[in-house]
Amino acid sequence: MALVGRPNVGKSTFLARASGRFAETGNAPGTTLFAERRRVGSRTGAGEAWLVDLPGTASLAGRSASDEPFWRLLLAERPDAILVVADAGNVARHLPLILACRDLGLPIVVAANLADEAAARGVELDTGRLSQLLVAPVHLTVGRDGRGVVRAVDEAIRLAHRRRHVLGGGAPRGTGRATIHPAAIELRIEMEARSFATAGPLIGGRSLGAAAVDEDGLGVLVASGAVSARGAATLRLADILEAPRWEIAHRWAGQVERRRENGGPDPTARVDRLARLATAPWPGLPLFVAVAVASLLVTMLVGGWLAALLGSAWTTAVSPPLTLVVHGLVPQPAIASALLWGLDGGVIALVSVGIPYVLTFYLVLALLEDSGYLTSAAVLTDRLFNVVGLPGRAAIPLLAASGCNVPAIYGTRLLATRRERLIASLLVTMTPCSARSAVVVAALAPVAGPAVALAAFGVIALLTIGGGVLANRMIPGRQPALVLELAPLRRPLFRHVVVKAWSRFEGFVRSAAPVMLAGSILLGVLYETGLVWPVAGVIEPVVGGWLGLPAVAGLALVFAFLRKELALQLLVALAVVQYGPAATSLATFMTPAQLFVYVVVASVSVPCVATLATLAAEFGWRSALALGGATLAIALGAGGILARLLGVA
Repeated sequence: MALVGRPNVGKSTFLARASGRFAETGNAPGTTLFAERRRVGSRTGAGEAWLVDLPGTASLAGRSASDEPFWRLLLAERPDAILVVADAGNVARHLPLILACRDLGLPIVVAANLADEAAARGVELDTGRLSQLLVAPVHLTVGRDGRGVVRAVDEAIRLAHRRRHVLGGGAPRGTGRATIHPAAIELRIEMEARSFATAGPLIGGRSLGAAAVDEDGLGVLVASGAVSARGAATLRLADILEAPRWEIAHRWAGQVERRRENGGPDPTARVDRLARLATAPWPGLPLFVAVAVASLLVTMLVGGWLAALLGSAWTTAVSPPLTLVVHGLVPQPAIASALLWGLDGGVIALVSVGIPYVLTFYLVLALLEDSGYLTSAAVLTDRLFNVVGLPGRAAIPLLAASGCNVPAIYGTRLLATRRERLIASLLVTMTPCSARSAVVVAALAPVAGPAVALAAFGVIALLTIGGGVLANRMIPGRQPALVLELAPLRRPLFRHVVVKAWSRFEGFVRSAAPVMLAGSILLGVLYETGLVWPVAGVIEPVVGGWLGLPAVAGLALVFAFLRKELALQLLVALAVVQYGPAATSLATFMTPAQLFVYVVVASVSVPCVATLATLAAEFGWRSALALGGATLAIALGAGGILARLLGVA
C-alpha cells in the first residue's frame, strides 16, 4: 500500500504509528527522499501488508524532493491500494491530490490527519459526506498520538486484499506485490478527461495517456506499449485535469467543512502569531541566534556533567580491575597494553566524549525538529544562502548536517542543479555534525569555558561561508528564489523527542563503538611496536611546524578520517598512554590556544570515510576527492593562520 500525501502532513509519523517502529521524521518538507517500507498487520484479521511512505508531493504530475517524478516512484511500488494522508483542517488544499489518486482506479483510503489541530482551530470535517463524494473510506486520524491510525490502515489492508482476490492473486510469484495496470490507468484517465467539456475536443485516440507520461517520467508506459506516444509533446495531463480538480476541491470543501464559532479566543492564535514572528526579520533573527546559542550551551553544560560523571565512574570502578585482568590473561606485556588501548583507553574516550555530548545534542536537535522550528530557520537564512549561490531551501540539508553529514548530502537532491548540489555538499561537509560538535564542546568548554567554544563555532561558520562564497565565484550560475512550505509550530511531544533522540544515539553507538575500539587497538599495536612514530615523523612539519600541535594530536587527526568523533576520543586514548591517566584532562598536555586550533582543523578538514563514500556515490570520485581536498586546504590554511595569531606556532 502506498502512503501518499503533500509535504509536511505527517506521513512518516503516521508510518511509525502504523508499524509500531520509530521512523526518521522531521517537521520540514523534503525530509522524506526515498520510499520507506514497513510491514503492518491488520487488527481485524484482514491480513498483513507492506506500507510504503513515498516522498511528499503536491500532485501526481509533480516531482518529489529527490527530483524523481512521482509517477515513476508510484509505479515502481505497484501498490494494491493507496492510503492518502491529508490535513483535516485544510481539506480543500489536499483534495486535488486525493482525486488524482482516486482516478488511478486503485482502492484508496483517506486519512484526514492532524485532526487535533483542526479541532483546535474550530474546523469540523464531515467524514461521512466526504466519503460519499469520494466513494472511498475517510478516517479522522492524529498521527502524533495514534488516534484513528489503526482503523485507517485496517481498512486499506482489507481493500488491498479484496483487490488481490478479485485479480486472482495480483502479484507475480515471489514479488509479494501487485501491479498497477497501465492500460487500465490510461483508460480511466481518458474517461475522466472526456467528462470535462473543455478538455474533450483536445483528446484524440489514446494520446492523453501518452501526454501524461511524456514529461513526467512515465516513459516506461510508452516503452511497454501500454500507451501510444502520439500527441505526447502537445498535451500534459496536469494542464487538463489540475484546474478542474481544484474547482471540485473548493466546491466539495464547502460541503464537508464546518467552521465552529464558539465566541471565545482562538486557542491557536498565539501559536500562529509566534510562527509569523519566527519568520520575520524582527524578532526572528534575534530569536534564531538565541535558539542556536541556547542549544550549544545546553549541549555543553549537560554533556559536560554527563562526561564528568561517566568518565569518573569508569576510571574509578572499571579501569583498575580491567587492567589487572587483561595483564593476567595475556602474558605478553606489549599485546596486553595494545588491548588496553581499546578496552580501556578507547572506552574511556567513548564514555567521556562520544556518549555524553552526542546524546545531549540529539535530544536538543529532536526537540527543535518536533517543534517545527527548523523551517522557520530556513526562511530566515534565505538571504545568507543567496550569498553563496544557493536558495534558502538549502537550509534543510544543512540543518540535517548538524546531526549527520551523510543524510544531509542525500538531502541536497531537493536542489535544482548539480552546481547547487556541489556547493551545498561542500557546505555540508564543513558543517559540524553531532560528532564534530561534541569534539568542539568537549575539548574547549571544560578547559577554556563555553565562550571560547562558541567562538570556535563562530570561526568554523565563517570558514564555511567563505568556502561557499569561493565555490560560488568559481562555479558560475544563478540561484532560484526560495519556495518552501512552512511547517506549523507545534508543542513537542516528550515521547517523540526521547524516542527520536535515542534511536539516533543507538545507531551512533552501534557504528561508533566498534570503530572506536578497533581504531584504538590498531593505534595500540602501532604504538607498542613503535610503528606509529614514523607516521608522526612524516606529518610533523605540518602538525608541529605549521599548526603548532603535539605529535599525538596529528595522529588523532589522521585516524579521525574513520569517524570524526575519533578526533577527540583517540586524542584522549593516545594521551593516556603517552602521558598517563591524568591526560584524560586535555589541559595537562595542550594549551587552550592549541585546543582551539585543533578543534577548528578537526571540524573543517577532510570528511569522514562514510561522508566521502556518499559524496562519491552522488557525484563521482573526482568530485568527492575535490571537495575533500578543498576542505583539507581550508582547514590547514586556517589552522596555520590561527596558530600564529594565537601564538601557538
